[in-house]
Amino acid sequence: MIESYLIEKMFNNAPFLDEMATDQGKIHPHWERIAKYYEQIGSERMAQFHDEVGRQLRENGVTYNVYGDPNGMNRPWILDPVPMVFSAEEWEGIERGLVQRTELLNLIMSDLYGEQSLIKEGHIPFELVYNHKGFLRQAHHIKLDGDQQLVQYSSDLARGPNGKMWVLHDRTDAPSGAGYTFENRAAMTRVFPELIRENHVSKITSYYQTFKSTLSNLITNNKENPRVVLLSPGPTNETFFEHAYISSFMGFTLAFGEDLTVSDGYVWLKTIKGLEKVDVIIRRVDDVFCDPLEFRSDSHLGVVGLMEAVRQRKVLVINPLGCRVLENPGLMAFLPKISKHLLGQDLDLSSVATWWCGQPKEMSYVFEHLDSLVIRNIYRGTSHKSVFGGTLSKAELDRLKQEILSSPYMYVGQEMVEFSTTPSWINNKLEARNAVFRSYVVADTENNSYKVMPGGLSRSSPEKGAFLVSNQTGGISKDTWVLGKVKETSVPTKPVKIQPLVRSVLPSRTGERLFWLGRYLERSAYTVRLMRMTLLSYNEADEDIHLHENPVLSTLLKTLTVMTGTLPGFTEPVKLKSPESELLSLVYDSEKSGSLAYSIQAFLSNAYAVRDRLSLDTWRILDSISEELGHMKKSNISLMQAYQCLDNMVVKLMAFYGLNIDNMTREPTWHLLNIGRFIESAVNNCTILREMLSKFYDAESNKELMEDTLRCNESLVTYRYRYRSNLEMSGVLSLLILHEDNPRSLIYQLLEIDHHLKTLPSQSELELFSIERKSLLEAITKIRLCDVNKLSVSNPVTNEFEALTTLLDDVIALLHSTSDFIYEKYFSHTGSGYRMMQSTIPEI
Repeated sequence: MIESYLIEKMFNNAPFLDEMATDQGKIHPHWERIAKYYEQIGSERMAQFHDEVGRQLRENGVTYNVYGDPNGMNRPWILDPVPMVFSAEEWEGIERGLVQRTELLNLIMSDLYGEQSLIKEGHIPFELVYNHKGFLRQAHHIKLDGDQQLVQYSSDLARGPNGKMWVLHDRTDAPSGAGYTFENRAAMTRVFPELIRENHVSKITSYYQTFKSTLSNLITNNKENPRVVLLSPGPTNETFFEHAYISSFMGFTLAFGEDLTVSDGYVWLKTIKGLEKVDVIIRRVDDVFCDPLEFRSDSHLGVVGLMEAVRQRKVLVINPLGCRVLENPGLMAFLPKISKHLLGQDLDLSSVATWWCGQPKEMSYVFEHLDSLVIRNIYRGTSHKSVFGGTLSKAELDRLKQEILSSPYMYVGQEMVEFSTTPSWINNKLEARNAVFRSYVVADTENNSYKVMPGGLSRSSPEKGAFLVSNQTGGISKDTWVLGKVKETSVPTKPVKIQPLVRSVLPSRTGERLFWLGRYLERSAYTVRLMRMTLLSYNEADEDIHLHENPVLSTLLKTLTVMTGTLPGFTEPVKLKSPESELLSLVYDSEKSGSLAYSIQAFLSNAYAVRDRLSLDTWRILDSISEELGHMKKSNISLMQAYQCLDNMVVKLMAFYGLNIDNMTREPTWHLLNIGRFIESAVNNCTILREMLSKFYDAESNKELMEDTLRCNESLVTYRYRYRSNLEMSGVLSLLILHEDNPRSLIYQLLEIDHHLKTLPSQSELELFSIERKSLLEAITKIRLCDVNKLSVSNPVTNEFEALTTLLDDVIALLHSTSDFIYEKYFSHTGSGYRMMQSTIPEI
């Protein structure tokens, strides 16, 4: 395996430097032990390790969203089992260069938002800064305590043709990838424990220890027990998994812009209890989207008034707003001279050669070499893509020149770097692929310095000779190993002051998602059970009898339509005559509101939005459900295949339910999920009873319908053991409505809702029963006062069980009212419940 890799490098005239071996095929010393290990295990075992790494990440729910790709949501994270490797000696130089570069950028940021001497003295052109959207004038003269304004920094590096590491990009606004780095290392440690141990691979956990200590030192408000939130753009963001991972790993509250509000100059978190003051925001939202009042008015990701709260020093935002200006690639052209001016040092890590077109001489050079350069806008954004001059036609080159001439200060030309290759596991063998390494640096306020993570996130290109390496373009991630004895990162000696909160906080948006997670869980389970019985009845139906003449099957089909809300559905005679297409669409059509695929997709979407609240084992079940949904959504699925999918799905849904009982702590998280579950279960229970048992057809048909109703509620075996008699209407209704020891009975479900509601925070301590509990109490009372014998008697004229229908309709209406009251009180923050919460804000 290694030998074939070396032969290809030597005899195929590979044009790039290689991380593992020289052009003569000699393996670098720090790679020797790893290469020997690969040679010993062979290709077959390596392929097994590759699959195992992928399985570990998939079971842990590690995903990455690809913008613009309909299949890109929750795409599994791909990890190459072959790492990017650095020796301890080389790493010392890289680490020194990263610290130097971070310190330099920190000084530049302090000056740009302070005295601006670099602009006044001509070290940085005025136009380069003030034409960059990341330079926020609103942040002028706003600074953190101490000298370190840049708290987190990241850069993309690659080894150039001279064998040195070059900086390709600076990332200062909301650097991402550290969470994926931890997951990569965790997966590699499980699969290659001996290899990591024998090579003395440096640990990377000190990065967040230092970060937490730095936060503690920077906090000025509520130092003893600060409330820290991680602000995320939401579940559709490409790195949302990382946001959930870091918030859970660090013990911070994951929040979206809609979860926060500004009042009295402070930032508040909307929780199910009321408004809770926020002391620190760790943002993963780009700075210009953070406050629609002062920056981009079209942003739905930020918090109105956030900048004013920062200005008044009532909240700490990390990284500080305005630091995106440091990502300006035009600055790279001026960094060497600025380093000499501010630090008195040459840069240890060179930037890729850059020419800013705002200078006539440099623009002329760019025009003369346009076909060999990469042209970039000084502001990185989705509408400003890098342009490779060598790929353009003459007409396209002319248009590009005109664009540059219209605003030359907005463009830079950069050298097209031919960076090194590293071994990658491609097509079941080792192949050379160009790779980029992303580093992570964090401020260490204890020592007034910066600490570098001894490792990072590397990415290799999926195709040979591809230099545009990113996860959005299909790049493959690699763990990064620093071998040997590396200078240990000091752990803070004094205790970190950020402690877990005694009282857990649950954002209203998270509570709402958990509520609907429970509802869609039960909705999906009921739909699966009813659909299985319907398909079974359809397959066993007598072909000589029309469906409308078969009261059992026609009732099942109509009940399916009513319960899924897919009217008119089987209420139309034409669908009853030929139900196959409608039945299949109810299984696989995720665009059809109310279908099984739609409900399960909604269940998964809500689970994904609260992934920071769910356990690892739960995510393995969710991955299994998602995989089964993929099989189910195939439009060419047959009724037989659909039935098999339903069998598999109900088992996996119940597995999620079981883990929910065993693994979740009895906090509002668990209670809200179960309130949603029992409300949906009670509504579906009422719907099935009303639709299937509301009319008398004949003794045999009604017996079958009673049996199907019991099956749908998982109570047939219970009925047989309890009554030991033939099916009777009074017994069925008693078991499914009145028996408080039957978890599938209506009264049990209502009492469970009330039990969970009592645990939630109340906005008024004066009221014995909240408005939602009063509505529920009315439903409970109606059931307890009903006479099951009267419910079991049909009208001799209409053959309708009118008393039963009236009771069930009343209970359904009261359940909907309870759900509405819960939404207004705990989730909406706009109605009377919100006004009560506003009155509970403590005086500052």
